[in-house]
Amino acid sequence: VILLSAFYFLLSVLVVQAAVLYLSPASGDFTVGGNFTVAVYVSSPDQAMNAVQGTVNFPPDRLEVISLSKSGSLPNLWVREPSFSNVAGAIQFEKVYLNPGFTGSNGKILLITFRGKQTGKASIGITDGLVLANDGLGTDILTETKAGVYVIIPKKFNPSPATSTN
Repeated sequence: VILLSAFYFLLSVLVVQAAVLYLSPASGDFTVGGNFTVAVYVSSPDQAMNAVQGTVNFPPDRLEVISLSKSGSLPNLWVREPSFSNVAGAIQFEKVYLNPGFTGSNGKILLITFRGKQTGKASIGITDGLVLANDGLGTDILTETKAGVYVIIPKKFNPSPATSTN
């Protein structure tokens, strides 16, 4: 019995709980001067989580944030309201989920509306991320962050129809 108990304990310690922070869509082509929306999601399918935070970094020479929206996000309490700096190219978020926390694959955290400023590739990543398990210990279960790559293309020129004079 002691040997079985020790084996079970070791096996339970080896089970890795994983959470991922990611952007959706993960890629796309958008025009200079055009707006597009990217959502920040958390996935924690095997372990209830009760807190999440992170910084979304974007190239401020290619993109600017127009707005942040919490619409449609999981029920929560914001520890700090989402904020952004178009100068620094950073968006910060930090929130908690009440007991029993969140378990699932597509937990929407935040919607970000960007405007394309300049042509080229714009990589957006998530840094300083934490996803804390609802285990009473605040165990960080974040194992991966997934970046997004967006291409800003020139705005199509549509000349006015020619007018003829008779």
